[in-house]
Amino acid sequence: MKEILGGDNLIDIHSHIIFGVDDGPQTIEESRSLLMDAYNQGVRTIVATSHRRIGMFETPEDRIEKNFKSVQKLAKEVASDLTVLYGAEIYYSSELMDKLEKKMIPSINGSSYVLIEFSQNAKFWEIKTSLTNVLRLGFIPVIAHVERYQSLENNENYLKELINMGCYVQINSSSVLKYKWFFDKNRLFKKRAKYFLDRDLVHCIASDMHHLLKRPSYMKEAFEIISHIYGRKKAKELFVDNPNRIVTNQMIE
Repeated sequence: MKEILGGDNLIDIHSHIIFGVDDGPQTIEESRSLLMDAYNQGVRTIVATSHRRIGMFETPEDRIEKNFKSVQKLAKEVASDLTVLYGAEIYYSSELMDKLEKKMIPSINGSSYVLIEFSQNAKFWEIKTSLTNVLRLGFIPVIAHVERYQSLENNENYLKELINMGCYVQINSSSVLKYKWFFDKNRLFKKRAKYFLDRDLVHCIASDMHHLLKRPSYMKEAFEIISHIYGRKKAKELFVDNPNRIVTNQMIE
């Protein structure tokens, strides 16, 4: 791994690693498999960002936190230098923003940064208004898997506007991978991700891993691809430096 990554310890700020709380792993053994796979790919810090979404993912917070602590302990069994931090992937709603403000749901590792997602069909004005509300609460939005949002497709000015407001941008590692010849369900996301990467509008790349077989980490492969296309310095910025600033509550330059 050091030969490939040069000793860089990757930081994954978007993962579904906690068992039995959302559409990620359902057993602690499945969590273990994901942790082992991520570690073998050079990831040393993982933020557990289980879904919070009204009407779909409403697992009680005490249960999520309890299972998180089990996964946190499990990580140290996998490797002494593997760390799991607490967070959430928040599907924007006024109700969840109220809970966020009252600290009933977590930010990323207790920082000012919060991982926010929307419907893939959300209009730009809806996204902008929602993120403005997050900023007004004193939090810094990290837009989850920005390549999924149809209203931002081929529109760098829209995304620049969100960035200039004070938002940051995350894309999924799976959206960086090479195209498959047939039945590539992520083809459109990959096209959008490249569009944003080519215009230097991405701040971090994370796994959004859910399952070892269906939605694994892909962090190693994505790091290598970014290094090849955009250079090692940019890869380190997207996989190490900026994620580190997020989890340690520092400003991204």
